Parts: sequence; structure tokens; C-alpha cells
Amino acid sequence: MTETGGPKLRVRSTILLVIVALVSAAAAVSWYSGMVRARLQAVMLEGSGGSSDSDTRVTTIRFGIRNEAWTPVTIAGAGRSSSFMRLLRVKGTRTPITLGPGDTADFEFVYKVTNCSAISTQEWPIPVRVERPWGMQTVYVEPPLQEPNLSEDSEYSEDFEDEDENLAWSPWHVARASYVCDWQH
Repeated sequence: MTETGGPKLRVRSTILLVIVALVSAAAAVSWYSGMVRARLQAVMLEGSGGSSDSDTRVTTIRFGIRNEAWTPVTIAGAGRSSSFMRLLRVKGTRTPITLGPGDTADFEFVYKVTNCSAISTQEWPIPVRVERPWGMQTVYVEPPLQEPNLSEDSEYSEDFEDEDENLAWSPWHVARASYVCDWQH
């Protein structure tokens, strides 16, 4: 009687399992290293937040963008406009800039609110364009939640309170617009 499979089949199976394990490990390492997709995170900095001018409807948001990957990443640009906010300029760190692992760059985005009634309460992340060996890649960062205008003269202030009557932090664009828009109930 002959044995089915035998030692040759066991060796081949073992080699195949080792190859699959190595390929899986390499894929995981390349993903988390930032080689496949840039890994950026928006972070609060001392003095983060923003300013607003209700006369001009210009508002700003300032925060850091940190490289969370194990490899350097070059930021080529950041920001975008929409039907409700127009990006006027980006201040702070000049691009392009290469961030090493764990490094943070300081960005301040200056926007003009163009249509208060069109502002969505949905997330509106900021695109960051990074240089890759194969071309440009866009990743999105969600700025930290912001404190909206809760002054007594703000007609929108009640909408920013939660059921416990505590401050409800809001998506950045909604909070910044609350300082320049005169929302009616």
C-alpha cells in the first residue's frame, strides 16, 4: 500500500503556508508603514481653534497634521472649497513639506462662508495631497470638533446644546460658520 500525499506533499504544504504567512505579514507591514496609503491624523495644537469675522464672513481653523506612519510622507497641499465655503488661503507650514514618522505640521485654513443655508451638519473632512512614488494621493483628515457660538445673541445656539444642556461640540465647518452666519429658527 502506498501512502497518499507522503512527505513531499507535506513539505509543499508547509512551504505554501509559510509563503502565505510571509505575504500576509508583508502586506500588513506595508499598509501600516504608510508605503501604500499615507497615514495622517488631525491633532489639536496649543492655540488650536480659529477666528471669525462676521462682517466679512471669513473664518479660520488651525490644527496640526501628524504623520502616523513608520515612513516619511511629503505633503504637497491641503484644503478645498465647496458650495458653502470658499478656501481663501492656507497659512502656517509651507508645502511641500516632508514629515518624518510622528512629525506634525501646523496648518491654518482661511475660509469665506459663501452660503450659510447650504452648510451641512455632515462631516466635511479636509483633503491632504501627498506625493507618492507613483504620483499624487489624496487622504482626508477630519479636524478636531470645535466649540460653536453659544453666545446669548446667537439665534442658533439652542441647536448646539444636547439633551443634558451641555455644550455639544460640532463638526469644524458648522462650528466655525456659527460665528458668522445669522441662522433663523
